[in-house]
This record gives sequence, C-alpha cells and structure tokens, in this order.
Amino acid sequence: MNQQVFFLLFSLVLLCALCWPHPGPAQSRAAAKMRTTLHRLLKPRCPDDCPACRLVSTASSGGGPAPLPVRPWCEVKSRRGAPKRVNTEGFACPNPQCAYFGITDAQFHALVGDGKHGHAEQIQTFRGPACRTTFSARRHTPLYRLKTPAHQIAMVLSALAEGLDPSAAERVFGYRQATITTWLTRAGDQAQILHERSFCHLHLPHLQLDELHTRLRSSKQVLWLWLVIDPLTKILPVLQLGPRTQHTAHLVIHSLQHLLASGCLPLFTSDGLNLYFYAALGSFWTLAPGGSERAEHASLAGGDEPDLRPGEKMLPAAQADSRDARDASGDTGRSHSREASDWASLGG
Repeated sequence: MNQQVFFLLFSLVLLCALCWPHPGPAQSRAAAKMRTTLHRLLKPRCPDDCPACRLVSTASSGGGPAPLPVRPWCEVKSRRGAPKRVNTEGFACPNPQCAYFGITDAQFHALVGDGKHGHAEQIQTFRGPACRTTFSARRHTPLYRLKTPAHQIAMVLSALAEGLDPSAAERVFGYRQATITTWLTRAGDQAQILHERSFCHLHLPHLQLDELHTRLRSSKQVLWLWLVIDPLTKILPVLQLGPRTQHTAHLVIHSLQHLLASGCLPLFTSDGLNLYFYAALGSFWTLAPGGSERAEHASLAGGDEPDLRPGEKMLPAAQADSRDARDASGDTGRSHSREASDWASLGG
C-alpha cells in the first residue's frame, strides 16, 4: 500500500514538472534584448583624454623663455645709403636664425630689392640686410624654380580644373604628363595652405556628425570616412579618413575646434555613436577655474542655475506663481523639446 501511494505521488510530481510552462526561444530572445537595450551611463571626459590636446598642453607648459622684442629695421640701420624703392610688403626673410624671420610688415622687417633674374620672365630677388640672405620672390610658391612662363602654367592648370585629363593636356599643350602632374601637385599643396589660412573662424550653430564606410575591391579592409556637415550651408568643415576608433573621433572634433570661432559651441547631432560624446566633451567641455567633478556632473544634469534662454530674465515670485498656474498646461512641449535639444548637443 505504501509503495502504491509513493508511486502515485511521484507520478503527480513528474506530471506537474512536465506540464509547467517553460520560457521558449522567443521569450529568451526578448529577455536578452531587454538586457542589451539598457543604456550605459555616459560619463563626461576632459581635454586630457584627447591626444592632440595633451600635446598642445605639454608644448605650452614646456616652452622656453619668451623671445626678446625686435626693433624695426628702419631704427637699426644707418641713415646713409639709397632709399628703399622696391615694395617688400607680404614677403618675409626665410632664414630661421634671423631676428626678422617670418615678419611680412614692410615697415618693420629688413628686406630690400636685390635685382631680378630669369630669361623667360623677370623675377624679383630680395635680400635681408640683417642676415645677408637672398631669396626669390617665388620662394614657397608653386612657380619656384620653374622655367616655364607663369601664364602657360596657369592655362594648363585651368584646363585641368575644368576636367581635362593630364594625358589629354599633354597632347593639347605639348608638355610631358610628368611635368603637368608636378605642376598639379604643387598647386594642390599651395591650395591646401590657402584653405587652412582662409577657412577658419567659422560660426556654425548646427553640425551633423556622421561616418561612411566602404570596401576596396583589392583589399578586404573597411575604410571609414568621418564627416562633419553643416545642414544650413552644406559645407564640410572636416573630412577624416581613418578607423572607427576613439582616437579618430578625437582627431575629427579637435580639427573642427580649430576651424570654429572663439567661443562658438555648436549643436551636435549624430547617429548615437558614443565616440562622438566622449570626443566632443573632451575638446569643448571645460570647467571654470576652481571647478570640480561634482560641478561638472551638475552642469550636465542642469545645475543649480536657472534654466533661461538668451534674452529671458527672472520674474518676481508672486508674478511667477500666477504665470505658472496659467501656463502649466502649455509648457510641457517646450520642456520636452528643450530636453531633446540638450541631449542632442551632448552628442547623444
């Protein structure tokens, strides 16, 4: 009798275990998805996390003594001799050992004309009386030490800019393709220098951060092209080719910071890549003197300061209470949009 009762109870337990609902594959995937969709708290960084910022801070802190002020050459030279007849404005002495190195002001530097040279064209030569260095007016230009007339080189480069192939330019103008390629390379280097000097101090209120990837036919490596786009003017301030790493993100944001005007803090929007968040805070997010980590986290959350837009001001307590009761129903949209814009500005 006892054996029958034990066998009956064992059968009931086994039947309950078989009939009890177990989580299936769909439920397991849903649970795993819920676990993976939990957002990790992004902590702000400081400029020390950017390699370029560290190099700049190290170079500035380890610099030598400040150079002594240089007197204008007109006050140093003798009053005797012929007056200066050649305009030297915009030219500078190329000798790094000279006290007037890199100074382009004609009223300050020590440059005079020293005749002309060249068979096809007359090219001006300058001389620095302070260091006795002579150089051509075409130094550090695409035309330096080229014997072809400048107007013919300009004609070939204009045709190439219009889309003419270098091999076709060889047949049209009669110059070798290797020579034309050299001219094109020199012009490209000079254009890059001009672009870096002119394309700066930009005021861009909104910037989009994105990256494109492609795969070459002859290589299995994936190439990433980082882009910074202004949606208003459609310009591309920064183009960076590199892997999808934190180091490249720092290079992109750091290059952008050098192009923007002083004090310009644009609104960043991206595809949600965390690398932008860390890079943007590393280059743009700075603390006031005496700030702390707690103050930095408080500024991210809104801080203790009143959340006012430009042009707004605080109201008296009584007037503010009356307006709060009247505008409570219509204020939710503004708060939600403001929160979304704040998160977008942080790269999230």
